[in-house]
Amino acid sequence: MKYLLLIATLFSLTFSYGQQWRDSLQAARTAYENEEYIDALKYYQSAQKNAPENIDLSDEMAQSAYKARDFKKAEEIYKQSGTAKKDNIEKANNYHNIGNARMKNKDYSGAVESYKEALRNNPNDDQTRYNLSEAIRQLKQKQQQQQKDNKDNQDNKDKQDKKDDQNKDKQGEKKDGDDQQGQDGKPKPDDGGSGQENKSQLPNKTVDRMLDKLMKQEAETKRKASGTKGGSATPKSGKDW
Repeated sequence: MKYLLLIATLFSLTFSYGQQWRDSLQAARTAYENEEYIDALKYYQSAQKNAPENIDLSDEMAQSAYKARDFKKAEEIYKQSGTAKKDNIEKANNYHNIGNARMKNKDYSGAVESYKEALRNNPNDDQTRYNLSEAIRQLKQKQQQQQKDNKDNQDNKDKQDKKDDQNKDKQGEKKDGDDQQGQDGKPKPDDGGSGQENKSQLPNKTVDRMLDKLMKQEAETKRKASGTKGGSATPKSGKDW
């Protein structure tokens, strides 16, 4: 009797869990059909968690994530599920979907690699070939834009450096000009290198007057001295100059 009760309990639990993941799966598919992709992804994740080991809902989860515009999550799920795929067509489709998710994330370089891998597994897929050409075009355009941005940044840097150099030159000229002037803006006097102004220096005209006066005084003294010796004496040479 105890064994029968245990079996009944286990069966009840198994049925309960089985019914739970099926309910989640049905809710996920209903939400997906109603374009409620965020809710669909949540239901799919719940269903996968409780589903038997042989049930793989990864493709439907990835599609829901992609539709919900969670492209990073979609790429992650596609990459995880790709390891279990054995058929070349299935592998090609999986790489194609990874490429699409990377295109949406503007990872054009990664998208190119994914589309190439898809074509290696299915060379006849025209849609993948078209997507590959578009990824290459977007990649080139992105690289050209990056080159242009780098050039613009370098040009702006060069202009700023030139402007800074000009400002430094102006500041240096201003400093040199300030060194040649006093605090009142007038030129500093030439102190002969002593660093101090020579306050005893007299104006040139004053000096000239003083020298002229001294010369007159000396001439007057000589004249008086000659007069005391007899006036106009004749030179010893006998010559009257």
